Amino acid sequence: MFTGIIETTAKVIWFYDGVLTLERPSAFDDIKLGSSIGVSGVCLSITAFDPRTMMFDVTPETLRVTKMGSLHSGDRVNLERAMRADARLEGHVVQGHVEGTGRVLFDVSSIPQPLPPEEEGEVGQKDEGGFERKHRIPKLLRSFARMMRKNPTRAEKILWEAIRYDQLGVRFRRQYFIGGRILDFYCPELFLCIEVDGGIHLKSAQKEKDRERDAFLALDHRVRTIRFTNEEIYQNLPRVLQELKNSIQNSSPPPSEEGLGVEEKQQTKQLVIELPQHLLSNIIPKGSITIDGVSLTIAHIEGNRITIALIPLTLEQTTLGSLKKGDRVNIETDVLVRSAHATIPSF
Repeated sequence: MFTGIIETTAKVIWFYDGVLTLERPSAFDDIKLGSSIGVSGVCLSITAFDPRTMMFDVTPETLRVTKMGSLHSGDRVNLERAMRADARLEGHVVQGHVEGTGRVLFDVSSIPQPLPPEEEGEVGQKDEGGFERKHRIPKLLRSFARMMRKNPTRAEKILWEAIRYDQLGVRFRRQYFIGGRILDFYCPELFLCIEVDGGIHLKSAQKEKDRERDAFLALDHRVRTIRFTNEEIYQNLPRVLQELKNSIQNSSPPPSEEGLGVEEKQQTKQLVIELPQHLLSNIIPKGSITIDGVSLTIAHIEGNRITIALIPLTLEQTTLGSLKKGDRVNIETDVLVRSAHATIPSF
């Protein structure tokens, strides 16, 4: 049994013919033959060791279910010794029995807290002091915004896939409600709105309405609007994204006042993982999950994707901070959730 609280990381020295050789951390001075070690979430037994190395046999089943087979010399892995019966349980109960692998969808990127609410667009606008002003959204507009969010146009869907999950460095929300208007995409941090215009917006009468709307948002709510046509998104999405990046860079908040501290405040980072279908029934909001041996809390679930916030300490002391798009990670769901499902009778 483990807790998911990583003690240290170690470098892979050699992995050949099912035998994994790792650096031996100096703190691991109590190991012996047969000791259980959590290696990036996989429970392995020590088969040999010396003052500098530890060796493990990795079975074909472990290679099939986990990412262990993709390790190379020089890679780093998370390590945790088996928990002691007389020690405090800090994380959650982790067996070290990996159930499958997930795929990292985006490079780990900086985000401000808190994480997004369930309804992406139904929150208040920030005032000049940075506090969020709550407002009541009329039921009809709320329903309309939800309908638009569930049934986006093709151009909106393409753009959303390119900007969601902070891919441009800031968070956008869909169908955000401000001043009686529903904004296609909105970044509260920068007061920046993106509108995706269909053919009707090319007509002179609609153009005039759009100008009035943009002016109202700018004057009354300090919101700047950028507009793109469907054709621009279809035909030249890279140019659209580059224009957005330039606008975001120019709209970035001013740096913090000097003299307030010796270091810039560290931010959390976000990890977005695509899970295999067979694990979804054991995933619950705010539930526990083990990623590469690290005990974490699920912040958000959308389909087969989960979002997890990583604090600076986790980024510094584990391998999660170096994850890139496309990387595979070992997954173990919460044994308590699995046990609960196992005891529910099926009819």
